[in-house]
Amino acid sequence: MEKVKKLLELCRLNYEKVILVLSVLTLGLGVVALWFLSAKAQEEAEGLTRVYNTKKVKAPAPVAMGTYTAALEAARNPAPISFGLPHKVFTPVKWIKTSDGRIIVDRSGKSVGPEALKIDGVKALNMVVRLVSSGPDGHVIELMIEAADRAEFRKPRPFTVKADEKIRIPGGTARNPNQIWLREVKGAAENPDSLSFEITETKERFEVTKDKAFVRADAYVADLSYPPENRQFKTLRRDAVIGFGGEEYKIVEISENEVVVSNRLNDKKTRLKRTPQ
Repeated sequence: MEKVKKLLELCRLNYEKVILVLSVLTLGLGVVALWFLSAKAQEEAEGLTRVYNTKKVKAPAPVAMGTYTAALEAARNPAPISFGLPHKVFTPVKWIKTSDGRIIVDRSGKSVGPEALKIDGVKALNMVVRLVSSGPDGHVIELMIEAADRAEFRKPRPFTVKADEKIRIPGGTARNPNQIWLREVKGAAENPDSLSFEITETKERFEVTKDKAFVRADAYVADLSYPPENRQFKTLRRDAVIGFGGEEYKIVEISENEVVVSNRLNDKKTRLKRTPQ
């Protein structure tokens, strides 16, 4: 008992040291406990990582973007807005009175004006070279260029030509005239198998025989009609001018199945298609 009293007295006299010793011991125990706890936590974390790395996870279903993609595409390429026929707000129906008193209701926008023109026929304007005869004085050929500006060339004209001679034809310039050049005579001179020609302006070559002429379409003429006024326009060539509906139109292009007219006031072109017969 006496020893306990002495120990307590010693602690009372040195209580600061006792408290310090207890504090150091407590801190040491705390450090050891934290070390064990951190090691355990590290092990658990590594275990979770191993589980995530080895476990197969089902991929999420793809998001359906079709609707949004279509909406975005529609916004990028909006549909054109038509203010023409058959909408009547900005293009009302026209009522036209013809010269003979008839009333035409233009519901389609093509009952009057250049769209109402009809192609009645299209004819080719050919260049024709035909071998007529051959003899000691040369070869007689018949030449016709229906598209020529000069009327004398539009009808068949005879020419006598020898090998390596040339015949002047429409086209070219004064310095470089367009010509037909007899390049070669195949066979006997007075009874050739064929004659080989060259058009100097285009360098095009062709052959003619007594049985086969050379024919090439150089241009076309068209017959048009305008039903609203019962008008007929015959044998129209390119650059011809016609008038109907109070306006004038120029023929700017003629092909085998198409005619293009242009309003002389505003240069608006209208393309007419030939209806198959």
